[in-house]
Amino acid sequence: MPAVRFAVRTALMLGFVLGVGAGRASADLCDLTTLNSSCGPMGGEWSGPHSPSTHPFAMGAIVRQVAPQPTGTGYIDSFMHIQHHPTEQGYNTDNRPLQFDEKTAATFTHSIRVANVPVVNIGGTNYREFFLDVNENSSTPNRYLSLDKLQIFLGASGNLGNYVASGLTGTLNGLSPIYNMDTGVSGIGDLQDNWIQLDYSLNSGSGQGDMVAYIPDSLFTNTGGNPYVYLYSQFGTTTSGPTSLTTDAGFEEWWTRSPIAVPQTAVPEPTALVLLGSGLALVARTIRRRKSSEAGGKAHRPVTKVSILADLPVRLS
Repeated sequence: MPAVRFAVRTALMLGFVLGVGAGRASADLCDLTTLNSSCGPMGGEWSGPHSPSTHPFAMGAIVRQVAPQPTGTGYIDSFMHIQHHPTEQGYNTDNRPLQFDEKTAATFTHSIRVANVPVVNIGGTNYREFFLDVNENSSTPNRYLSLDKLQIFLGASGNLGNYVASGLTGTLNGLSPIYNMDTGVSGIGDLQDNWIQLDYSLNSGSGQGDMVAYIPDSLFTNTGGNPYVYLYSQFGTTTSGPTSLTTDAGFEEWWTRSPIAVPQTAVPEPTALVLLGSGLALVARTIRRRKSSEAGGKAHRPVTKVSILADLPVRLS
C-alpha cells in the first residue's frame, strides 16, 4: 500500500506541474472566498469562459459559503475525514485498508445511505445536502484552499473500494459517478476542469462548517438497488498565481445534518438570499443533542424527519 500511495501522489504532482501550472483550459472557477457567496444555476461568484446565464455550474449543483454553525457530536453525521500535505484525496467507505488520505477510524470514515442525506427544496427543485468543514492556516496566503474534484457514486453495499482516476472523471469499483463537478456545458459527456476556491479564515477554527453542496436529487436514481452513497473529493492541486491553495494544516471533513432529514423543505435561491448567514446559525436551536447508542456514534443512525429550516429569517422566491 505505501508504494501505491506514493505512485498515486507522484502522478498527482506530475499533473499539478505539467497541467495546472500551464493554466486550466476550459474551466470554471467558483469563488467562495467572500461571506455568503454562492455558485449555481442562478449565478453567483463566477469566473471562466462560461457565464452563469448560459449554463449551470457542474450538472445544476449549487455550492455556498456558509456561516459558522455547530458541527460536534450530536449535531452532525460526519462520514469522511481526509488529511495530507500538499494535496489530499479520498472517499467514504467501510472498506479497509483505505485507499488514499482518509482517516482510518470508522468514526471518521464510513459508509452512508442515501436515505440519511437530507433533501431540501430550492426554487422548486429538490437537492441532496452535503456540508464541508475545512481546516487550514488562518494566515495569508495559506488560508486559501482549492476543491478540485467532487464526484458522487451510488453502490449496492457500503464497503466498495478501488477508485481509479481517468482524466477529469473516475470510477469506483467499476461504477461511474452520478455527479461529477468537472462536467461541462453539454452534459455528462463534456468534461472541463472546474474547481472551487475556499477561504478558511471566513469561519476559522475546526468544527465551524465552511461550504454546503446541493446536488440535484434527480441524479439519485435506483436508490433501492443502490442505497449507499460515496463522495470522492480532492483538494490542493490548483495554483492561482502567487496564492497557495494547497492543503497545509488539519483535516477536511464531510458531513450531513443529524439526527434529522429535511424532506421537501424550501430554502432561498442564491438570488433571493436574505440574511442567510445569520439564519443558518439558528439551525442549532432546533437540533437536539443525543448520545449515540452505537460504537463510534456515526454509522447508520436512524433519521427523524424534522424540518430545521422553517424558522430561518429568509425570503423565499
